[in-house]
Amino acid sequence: MGFSIDGKIALVTGGGRDIGRACCLELAANGADVVVNYHSSAESARQTVVEIEALGRRALAVKADVTSPDDILALKEAAVEFGGGRVDILVNNAGGIIRRALLGDLDPDLIEETLRLNFTSVVLLCQAIVPVMVEHGGGKVINISSVAGHNGGAPTTPHYGPAKAAVSNFARTLTKEFGSSNIQVNSVAPGIIDNRFHEDHTPPEMFEKLVAGVPLARAGTNEDVAGAVAFLASPNADYISGDVIHVNGGLYFGQ
Repeated sequence: MGFSIDGKIALVTGGGRDIGRACCLELAANGADVVVNYHSSAESARQTVVEIEALGRRALAVKADVTSPDDILALKEAAVEFGGGRVDILVNNAGGIIRRALLGDLDPDLIEETLRLNFTSVVLLCQAIVPVMVEHGGGKVINISSVAGHNGGAPTTPHYGPAKAAVSNFARTLTKEFGSSNIQVNSVAPGIIDNRFHEDHTPPEMFEKLVAGVPLARAGTNEDVAGAVAFLASPNADYISGDVIHVNGGLYFGQ
């Protein structure tokens, strides 16, 4: 199945690993040239570029800390130069849980760091890239949220879930501001995805218990999420904005 994004310029944050890497490859497979942003996954980002080029598309790896305004400005400039003045698709994928914590374990530093990585970064990237899209007649913004932002997540995510909820809500606000400029802003909310996120933060026995509660009887893959992103990036989704696509095997249905 193809989504007809030939010649589009995509920027994917956190594109060096896991969901971000899968999004880079899926967008390229459907015709986009891709800027692969990374922070610490340099080798994986370089390999992603090689694989994109093997698909016959152009790619560029750019190191940037998406919580840093200066780094975001440099990332924007690199992406705009790569795109010949355009950026058509922005995938705000960079994020993380930092560490699990119960309510009593939360402190202002953890709350601030979690919000900065998961929400503030999305705001800063949109401030940088959306005006470029407006100037060129439209674009697609796709934010990677989480099921935790909609069902509260685990008892150990009272900081992460609300940050991801803000990401989904932000898409709805931007839809109202930029819809008339042909900018569609949506979110994809992954459920239990078998990747490094859970390897780093979820004990195996807890992960197995989470998967056991999924109606489709398996964990999701990075590619499951990337397929939804490619759909939203395509003209097939031109009349969808402010929405959330839940990719969770039936774990949560949304409302």
